[in-house]
Amino acid sequence: MAGNIFQGRLIEIIDHDDLSVDQRVFEFTDPAIPEGGSHFAIAVPDPDDGNGSWTDAVVSLHINEVPVDLLLWAIAKAKEISRL
Repeated sequence: MAGNIFQGRLIEIIDHDDLSVDQRVFEFTDPAIPEGGSHFAIAVPDPDDGNGSWTDAVVSLHINEVPVDLLLWAIAKAKEISRL
């Protein structure tokens, strides 16, 4: 879990496969943002089927704003976890 620390805060990361659309999803929750549930997610199409890569990834925001430095950290963390 120590690898999920961003600016002294433990960021919860949920990594799962969304088989309905053949993509891997990383959901991020920052305890410093006072909204319940997942705050944003990064979805990466499955590269194993030959149709997806990180250049096709998208970010889904479940709140109005996410700090850019947190988003950049999250993208790097998702890439590290997925090893794509």
